[in-house]
Amino acid sequence: METNTYMEQNKTFSSNVMFTFFGKGHWSEKAQKYVPSTKPIRNVDIQWVGDYVLSERAKPQTEELRQIMTTATEQQLRDYKLTEFDAVAAAGIFSYGSAAGLTIRSPYIVLDVDDLESMEEAREIQRTLIADKNVETALCFVSPKGKGIKWWVELPEWCRNTTFAEQYATLSRYIGYEYGILADSTGSNVNRLCFLPYDPLCYINPKYSTNK
Repeated sequence: METNTYMEQNKTFSSNVMFTFFGKGHWSEKAQKYVPSTKPIRNVDIQWVGDYVLSERAKPQTEELRQIMTTATEQQLRDYKLTEFDAVAAAGIFSYGSAAGLTIRSPYIVLDVDDLESMEEAREIQRTLIADKNVETALCFVSPKGKGIKWWVELPEWCRNTTFAEQYATLSRYIGYEYGILADSTGSNVNRLCFLPYDPLCYINPKYSTNK
């Protein structure tokens, strides 16, 4: 069984904060299904991801995904996201797209809030999470489907010295207790990929800006 604590893997948080961009998924003949990419393309930082989401690079596929949501099956939607959206692993730098491929841990974690009623609800939650005073937001944007939030946070000191799964669970309990917001429980694997959509209202913490 793969371990995912940065201590057990002899990983430390990087002072030069970066994480791995994997790009789009592909069809696997072996698995006979569409799968995420496991080959790293480059290492990127918070500003790069924020600029990507703010740009119109992923606008066509974001709009199309939202148009087909009422007619496509869950499998078709999953396959579309895998093959049309670039993805990044926020937990750190990876030599390969698996937990064992983690080489340097970033001090970030992404909480997914999914299956909301509307874009308006997603924006309300986005504003709530950005305003939180106990957990610092690095990035926050609406998910590809438009009814969810990707909340990138800088891990507070009070939950760094635990496993990735425990960190995810701790922060999930926190927003559940404070705001009644339910995080997706499937996001607790350290090699979890975050799809990058188009969101013109993506929030980037000003401290990460290279345009100060």
